[in-house]
Amino acid sequence: MSQQTVRSRRGTISVLTTERGLPVALRLDAAELQKPPQQLAQDIMSLCRLSAARAQVARRRELAEKGFSAEVVRSLNLATEEDLTRAEADVFGDEEDLPSSWMRSV
Repeated sequence: MSQQTVRSRRGTISVLTTERGLPVALRLDAAELQKPPQQLAQDIMSLCRLSAARAQVARRRELAEKGFSAEVVRSLNLATEEDLTRAEADVFGDEEDLPSSWMRSV
């Protein structure tokens, strides 16, 4: 079973989950504890969904490469590329929100 670690946009939350999104490890920076509990829970759940979607899309690709039919893969109810895109948008926002460069100016 594949496990995926995902970090929040600012890197202050990281979760390690199973392919189905069950968290097996969680790391929070102290600043995250200042958030309202509902917001923190929502952020953690979004990261778990993203982690699961990434792992499931990877599994879907792996099965397709091994020659499994689309019908068999579909029956496994794995996340699709579209599911992954939605999960990434939920965690990281739209690409328009991202800076043009992650490099810091000197």
